[in-house]
Amino acid sequence: MDMKVKRFTAANMQIALRMVSQELGADAVILSSKKVNDGIEVVAALDYHSEQDAGSPEIERQLRLQSELEEAKQASREAVNEHPQRQRRTEFASRSDVSSREGLEAVLNGLKNDSFSTPPAAEKPASTPAAADPPRRRETDRDESWYSNALAQMSGELKELKDWLVSHQGSAWDSSRPMTWQQSQLWQRCQDVGLEPAWADRIASRLDTDMSLDDAWEQALKLVASDIPVAPAGLLERGGVFALVGPTGAGKTTTIGKLAAQFVIRHGKESVAFVTLDSYRVAAHDQLKTFSRLLGVDLHIVPPGQAVSKVMAKLKDKKLVLVDTAGLASQDPHFSVQLSMLKEAGPRLKKLLVLPLTSQGRCLQENFEHYKAVGLTGCVYTKLDECFSLGPALSISALTHLPVALVTDGPHIPDDVHYPDAAKLVKLAEQMARMAKTRWQAAEAMNIANQQSGIQHGA
Repeated sequence: MDMKVKRFTAANMQIALRMVSQELGADAVILSSKKVNDGIEVVAALDYHSEQDAGSPEIERQLRLQSELEEAKQASREAVNEHPQRQRRTEFASRSDVSSREGLEAVLNGLKNDSFSTPPAAEKPASTPAAADPPRRRETDRDESWYSNALAQMSGELKELKDWLVSHQGSAWDSSRPMTWQQSQLWQRCQDVGLEPAWADRIASRLDTDMSLDDAWEQALKLVASDIPVAPAGLLERGGVFALVGPTGAGKTTTIGKLAAQFVIRHGKESVAFVTLDSYRVAAHDQLKTFSRLLGVDLHIVPPGQAVSKVMAKLKDKKLVLVDTAGLASQDPHFSVQLSMLKEAGPRLKKLLVLPLTSQGRCLQENFEHYKAVGLTGCVYTKLDECFSLGPALSISALTHLPVALVTDGPHIPDDVHYPDAAKLVKLAEQMARMAKTRWQAAEAMNIANQQSGIQHGA
């Protein structure tokens, strides 16, 4: 069933939640809320399925929260009104929005910073006896003592209320371990970058909550970069025997051409050899044959069922041997045959999984699951110049501990292949997320403008 999403605007949060409950029912989920000129705007959804939905309905929980907040505010007003001198502090608290973390902190700070000196007494005639002052001074002392006790009680109650609110806001993100408000904000930023929820949760739990939100986000980006394994640079200097595996269209053959061209420039054409296991597609060898002819590199074709190790033995004098494979679906009967050939080749053959960054996260995960049985050494990110989100691929590497060996970012041979830098990849992922948000906001503004234009024309 499709998720129903609707936006509500009301004077305050309690009214907005009631509107959500009446319109979508008690099973609705609050997706976001923010202050607007007219009050507060809430985005809610129905049929939003996630692990967090296992608890009580979000609307009922939020309504109970608002009810308790209102009761606390009313109790504070009644206590304050017992003495006329506390009326000014009552007005300050009633103006503050304690339905949010910022509002609660504002109330606390306002109460703490407010002085408790009594207002100046009315101007008395010069002939007023000095003996009349002591009773007034004793009354002032009693007032200040009453104020101090009341302030301590109210501050304690507001602190308990703030802590309770923060813990419940955090539990909306992870029911097994409540987060603070700041952690939940950082968790959402990780989600915007495209990180898997499990990884985002791990990052948020490791952050220092004493620093500002922006400083904590910078710390989060450093933690993300530290979680990404990167293979040692030097493939183009040391050489080796590498098989590139992955789905059709991932860029395996093109990447082989880029690596071979750079290695030929550095070490000569006699140091490189091509091997292909792709005998299943029509004209499967055409692109690799073109590279072989242009670079002057030998090409060896291994038919299905033939031992790859025998071909490897013939090429033991080559510094770099690059093995091309067919991009077969896991349901294809030839897929298991190709995997067996790769396993039989022995430990000298290193397998690199080619991950096209234009694919969705679920597809990348499936690719890893299909090929992990061959014993993957690392991965190659391709099509960086065409992608809109790096988060899914970075999540694969971090959560499966699959090192990133190479990154390609264009069709040009031999230039568009590079060694990875985890910090730069994370920074680029953040920039992509910002650009995507800007594009979404621009599209939303355009839709609103078009709708308004249509209404005006209709009128």
